[in-house]
Amino acid sequence: MLNSILTQEQINRDVCGSVILHWRPDQVAGTVIPILRQEKQAEIQRKIIESFNGHKQAKDLLEHAKRAVEIAIEQDEQTAIDWLESV
Repeated sequence: MLNSILTQEQINRDVCGSVILHWRPDQVAGTVIPILRQEKQAEIQRKIIESFNGHKQAKDLLEHAKRAVEIAIEQDEQTAIDWLESV
């Protein structure tokens, strides 16, 4: 949150030309944090869950592909194809 554009603009406003950009504890406590509408929060939550599920699915597919290649090398391609179809 502290690296967001909104917060960076608040820092720039509060430091008033200082060379070193830093906030005092009372300035940090006064940071304005926007609260999104409930619908927007739910949409972001759905997209994050979809992203994690997609990542897990991609990882699982990669593991299946690796195992299929191992089976094809150790036995034959048809056995690997049959194994993939059964998974």
